[in-house]
Parts: sequence; C-alpha cells; structure tokens
Amino acid sequence: MIRAFLAVELPVEIRQALALVQTDVKNRISRELSPRMRLQWVRPESVHLTVKFLGDIQETQVHDLQSVVGEALRSVAPFSIEVAGLGVFPDMHAPRVLWVGLVGRAGIGGPPTALLQLVNMVETSVEPLGYPPETRPFNPHLTLARIKEGSKEVGRAIARIGLLEREVPLGQLEVSRVALMRSELKPSGSVYTTLWEIPLGAA
Repeated sequence: MIRAFLAVELPVEIRQALALVQTDVKNRISRELSPRMRLQWVRPESVHLTVKFLGDIQETQVHDLQSVVGEALRSVAPFSIEVAGLGVFPDMHAPRVLWVGLVGRAGIGGPPTALLQLVNMVETSVEPLGYPPETRPFNPHLTLARIKEGSKEVGRAIARIGLLEREVPLGQLEVSRVALMRSELKPSGSVYTTLWEIPLGAA
C-alpha cells in the first residue's frame, strides 16, 4: 500500500519566499509563546498545494490514476494564481494549522476559479476508481506550521500581534502540472516522493 495524494509542486522561487515568510512569522510569534504552546514548522522544501488526498492506495492503481487524471487534464490550460495572505484552520479560537493562502483575481474570499475547476475535474476523474469526492469545501493553502499544543493560547498570541492582518505577497504560482505524491512518515517528518507528473493541456 502507498499513502498518496495529488498535488501541485512549488517552484524554487515560491519555496524561497515561503522560507522567508516562515522565518519572519517564527520571529514574531516566538516572543509570545509559553511552554504550554508548541508549533511544528513545515520544511519549505516539503510544502505543496494538495489537490486531492487519496489515502492508502494499491501500487497497481498508480498507472490507473495516471491514465484517468491525464485524460481529464488534457483540456485544462495552464494558469497562474497569486500566493498571498496568512490564515488558520479551523479558526482563531483554537487554530490547528497556520497557512499561506492562494488568491484569485477577485481577491481573498474563495478559491481561484481556475484552480477550483481543476480540482473538480480531478475529483470526477478518480471517483470511478473508488475515491469519493471530498465533502468539505476546497480551501487551497500552503501549510507553514501545525499547532500541536496550546492552540487556544496560540490563537490569542496570533491575535495580539496582528499576524493575520499583515499583507504577505509571495508572487505568482504557475500551475502547469499535477503530480501523484507518495507520503512516507519518518522520525524526522513526512518524506514525499513524486511518482508521476502530468502536464496541463497536453491534448
């Protein structure tokens, strides 16, 4: 069995920008942390934009997934989206994830239209293979940190320093490929391996 997900991998420029933002956020929030509060920071080289989490799959389905996703993405043209803004999941009262957002032309307020269409096409393509559509709304993001302990205190700390009110433009993410990623949990954290990549618009 392989623990897998479909994702858009990030270029070096976006990863470098994320690393700078992460360092800045660490410095700002570290002064507010107490021993009861613990954040696990995600390595910038491990950050990706998840399109569809698949869970445990059989190795025999790697090729089948490549076929159906490849067919679905033939008619999808490459596009770009803005990487900007900080946020938390599920809310400020007890945050569990600190993230950088992805913004459409109309600004923050929902997933970029082109990205939402891409996700919907992927969802539809893999459903016949036994992967039901996600029931929760799609909230595209790049994870900076996971709050492991003291989430309520971390939420209050974030509010005190006005962290989410800052403008954080990181540039444009060019979405031109979707990859099947393998996730392996190691003592040092998750390790990701690209199993295949499909270019958009390869009609």
